[in-house]
Amino acid sequence: MDKENIIISPRTLITFLALIVLILFIYQIRDVLLLLFASFVIASALFPLVDWMSKKIPRGLAVLIVYLVGLIALITLLVPFVTVIISQFQDFLMKMPVYSELLSDFTQNIKILATSSGFAPDYSEIIKNMATFGQNIVEQSINFTINVFAGLATAFTLSVIVLFVLLDKKVLKEGYLKIFPPKYREKAKNITGIISGKVGGYVRGQIILMLLVGLLTAAGLKLIGLEFALLLGIIAGILEIIPIAGPVLATVPGVIVALAQDPMLALWALLVYIIVQRLENHILTPMILGKFLELHPLIIIVAILTAGSALGIVGVILSPAIAAAIYVLAQELYIKKLEEQA
Repeated sequence: MDKENIIISPRTLITFLALIVLILFIYQIRDVLLLLFASFVIASALFPLVDWMSKKIPRGLAVLIVYLVGLIALITLLVPFVTVIISQFQDFLMKMPVYSELLSDFTQNIKILATSSGFAPDYSEIIKNMATFGQNIVEQSINFTINVFAGLATAFTLSVIVLFVLLDKKVLKEGYLKIFPPKYREKAKNITGIISGKVGGYVRGQIILMLLVGLLTAAGLKLIGLEFALLLGIIAGILEIIPIAGPVLATVPGVIVALAQDPMLALWALLVYIIVQRLENHILTPMILGKFLELHPLIIIVAILTAGSALGIVGVILSPAIAAAIYVLAQELYIKKLEEQA
């Protein structure tokens, strides 16, 4: 049997090494690429409104109006949170003497019990554990503060990028198409337009879905007499941004609040969340998002798991948009060619 010699040309080897370097480079800057993709998704959701307003007023003024409306909506959304937090904190301060007295009585009872049983606790060990516990609290507080400021910085950067994309849409689009060879520019333009339409429509539909889920949840919880119904409805609406897992996570605080108020009320609260989720899955989602994301739920689940593992919570939130973009690319660049050949 003759032996076949496999010859790898220097050009092939260099191309392979360059591809590896490119993949490693993309992985290293994945956070930047994710931020740019998120900016593209948000801008795609705002393009139709800004383009329509630009026909009547200057584009810069149109973008300014959209940003002001968004800022007002955000402040309106945060007001209930701030109000409830201040109210709860005031209640806590008013009940602080009662909590202190209960803690003092508990400590005194433990001391009497330990003395009568002949057990002498090791106070040095207790103090050491308390010091370690306090240090952990301080470290977690520092990490939380850092994450909050990092999140605010990311949100500000995102808003600035979206601002420039909205203002300079035409210039950026022309510059982007110049990356491709002339014969592929029209194809790239069409594919980008399809992706922008799908992810932009998804974002607009998702916002409507979040509002409806929040309102239905708040109304249902208020109807059964649960405290903090508005806050719990806002939480349910916000968590709706997390695909599949969000509605389940939103149920937990509602059931906990109901258990603290009345154990029987927890069953009614759970029933409210189940009814809202059924309405969302069978009526609202197909009506609002069906025409934008023509993806099987299994594809969404795989996208969530993959994006969550590689990109974290931001990847989970953007996973439907990422899956839609990949689906469009596969459809336009591969599947349609196979169908044409068939």
